[in-house]
Amino acid sequence: MNVSLRIQDSARVVDITGEVDLKGSPVLRKTLFDALREFKKVALNLSGIRYIDSSGIAVMIEALRESQRLDRRFVLFGMNPAVYDVFKLTHVIRIFQVTETEEQALEA
Repeated sequence: MNVSLRIQDSARVVDITGEVDLKGSPVLRKTLFDALREFKKVALNLSGIRYIDSSGIAVMIEALRESQRLDRRFVLFGMNPAVYDVFKLTHVIRIFQVTETEEQALEA
């Protein structure tokens, strides 16, 4: 898994590529929590994800809870069909704000 960060319209955009699994989840968790402390909005780009397991989903749920605790916005975007299916099968898709594009995520 690779993570890159950028600032767009005063939001932190986190781009992830590769596989989000038990090995990479701690890095993703730290990245998201740090971003949520620094920025009012964090947009997570999932378009480069090939695979995500339950540890990756758990990290995103933790980040969502942290965003609510800090009164921040946490938006997911660019979900490919395989990742969308995992979110849907685990019944967590409805708890996240999900958009198709980065522009929509930044406007949300």
